[in-house]
Amino acid sequence: MTPTGTPAAHAVPANPPLLQLERVTAAYGPVIALKGVTLHIRAGEIVTLIGANGAGKSTLLMTIFAAPPLREGRILFDGQDLAGLPTHRIARLGVAQVPEGRRIFPAMTVEENLAMGEAPGQPADAALWEQIWDHFPILRERRRQRAGALSGGEQQMLAIGRALISRPRLLLLDEPSLGLAPLATQRIFAIIDRIAREGATIFLVEQNARQALRLAHRGYVLVNGEIRLSGTGGELLDDPEVQACYLGG
Repeated sequence: MTPTGTPAAHAVPANPPLLQLERVTAAYGPVIALKGVTLHIRAGEIVTLIGANGAGKSTLLMTIFAAPPLREGRILFDGQDLAGLPTHRIARLGVAQVPEGRRIFPAMTVEENLAMGEAPGQPADAALWEQIWDHFPILRERRRQRAGALSGGEQQMLAIGRALISRPRLLLLDEPSLGLAPLATQRIFAIIDRIAREGATIFLVEQNARQALRLAHRGYVLVNGEIRLSGTGGELLDDPEVQACYLGG
């Protein structure tokens, strides 16, 4: 049990870091968006990043994909320095992102959208397709429908499925519950939990701090581009500053 009495998502891995950010600084022109950010994610972990709007959360995810590029610091993925690598090369290393706003292709079918996520030269086999359908049975039912006809929650499932079909070693989720109704939000978090229990490594940026911290092994709090707090999900749920600023306490 975590300190809050909430069951932990699953055992905390003791693996070496899969992703490391070391004193990362990034900027949009003269505006410094990230200021010396240091964090790490181990293989098999769910790590969440919370913070107010404008704190730099989405920028941090985009910086992993080199847009914006690093101004200072290092980003290592499985020990490899990502500096100077273009976005498509980073993706080929096994990093997949589900962006804020989903960014599906509304005029294409569900199945066509999923196929867009396949790694170049590595089409998904029947077993992987079956795994995707098993995670998202509603998408199987609607596989030939246009994606634009799906509900918001279904479109979010589609965006997650599109990322998973590339067989990522690290899945970046940017605000997966944004704009969703409470029931759809519950379903999305249940899907994330299931994917994690099957061994996925997940970096979750999320506005719903309470749900995200309940799910996560560890978390970080980003304030004005800097890491203010870090700890286990339970520790951050119990922290007075987190409660006051992000949990309505």
